[in-house]
Amino acid sequence: MTQAFPETGAPRDQVLAALRDARAHDLVADGRAFAFLYDPGEEARALAREAFAACMPANGLDPTAYPSARTLENAVVKACLELVHAPAGAVGTATAGGTESVMLAVKAARDHARATRPAITRPRMLLPVTAHACFHKAAHYLGVEVVDVDVDPTTFRADVGDARRKMTDDVILVVGSAPSYTHGVIDDLPALAALAAEHGALMHVDACVGGCLLPFLREAGVDGPAFDFAIDGVTSLSMDLHKYGFAPRGVSLLLQRRRDLRDAQYYTCATWTGYSIINSTTLGSKSVAALGAAHAMIQHLGKVGYRERARRMWDATQHLVGVVDATPGLAMVGRPDMNLFAFTTTDGDVFALADRLTARGWHVQPTYAFGPSPAHIHLTLDPENARRARELGDDLAACARDLPPRTAPPAPVVELLGRIASGAPGIDPRAVVAEMGLGAGTMPREAAPLHRVMNALAPAAREQLLRLFFAELFS
Repeated sequence: MTQAFPETGAPRDQVLAALRDARAHDLVADGRAFAFLYDPGEEARALAREAFAACMPANGLDPTAYPSARTLENAVVKACLELVHAPAGAVGTATAGGTESVMLAVKAARDHARATRPAITRPRMLLPVTAHACFHKAAHYLGVEVVDVDVDPTTFRADVGDARRKMTDDVILVVGSAPSYTHGVIDDLPALAALAAEHGALMHVDACVGGCLLPFLREAGVDGPAFDFAIDGVTSLSMDLHKYGFAPRGVSLLLQRRRDLRDAQYYTCATWTGYSIINSTTLGSKSVAALGAAHAMIQHLGKVGYRERARRMWDATQHLVGVVDATPGLAMVGRPDMNLFAFTTTDGDVFALADRLTARGWHVQPTYAFGPSPAHIHLTLDPENARRARELGDDLAACARDLPPRTAPPAPVVELLGRIASGAPGIDPRAVVAEMGLGAGTMPREAAPLHRVMNALAPAAREQLLRLFFAELFS
């Protein structure tokens, strides 16, 4: 694809052909990808595309100039508040994705504390180590200190006892997951919410993954822990419509138990020479297209359609968990409450296993060790890849045989990368990135050696290398 700004425009067909070429190596919705995609099926995808295109002209910046933005947002929020047992007076906001929903939840907690607990000058947030990284991002941007909460090393649910020991008067927010992305488990949210209420803190449930699916799993007869506004003390909940709501990216919701909490997330500005601003989210101008597609999905699939897909995904999850349990050398990492989970190897290299699955045409997500969570492979199931769960299970059992042993990467390599991460002088980081097979944003043919190196590094060193690699992608 050309990167130059053209002097004259190209024909329509040529422009579209270039776009198709650029997407030639993207993940495709063929049922073989077990990460990143949330595919409801071709017929529903086609409707979502049409709804997305129909709503492209609208700008959510001003819902008085574009009343469709207000109409769609109110309709989607109302439908989803019903799903999560919200009380009378609960409200919500459409956002551009789960990260934005979380950032606004943290902002609302911070600004609400400024108004109601002004003695707090160092706001803190109790955050299980399994909570999504976007909470750390929100804390970094908004000046809120993260207090790590341990998790049980077997269940990977937040350790409520550890949260209680770390609770202080300047904690403004307690967080729990429904479920955690990594292991698919739901924290003990009633206990966390009770702890928050006892100390005057707000309680946020990160249901970005589960909010649009857990209600339908319950309706389909799958029991699970409580997770929503039916729990006393839960003050906000995030849920992504571009995951198991099956809308295109990016649209999420932040739901608040009370209007004053939503008011705390707003930003207003009249101290400039232009029009007075009020933003409900971090964005100013914002597309309504994904929100329109989300509304179309809700209306088209209905509860029956979501319930059927939820059941299909859960049955496929149970099958794959059974394969892991029955395969020598494999072990689950936690037990999922939903259709995403992690597993590892007990006597072989988990990264070599990931390479073998990739060679057979599957897309899975190798993940590095952190805290009590070992290096593992993560799978996310959607309605379409669920149809191929038995095929994946057969390949998984075959690929797990005779794995090479776990080997540590060469110590000099780890030492060199650690020096780069610490900013040691005299080292060309771009040359090292290229030496690792990552030059010009490419991935090596076999990723296991790279993953072994990254897994051996301290988190700070991993972060620095990710910065270097990402910078190369956009050079």
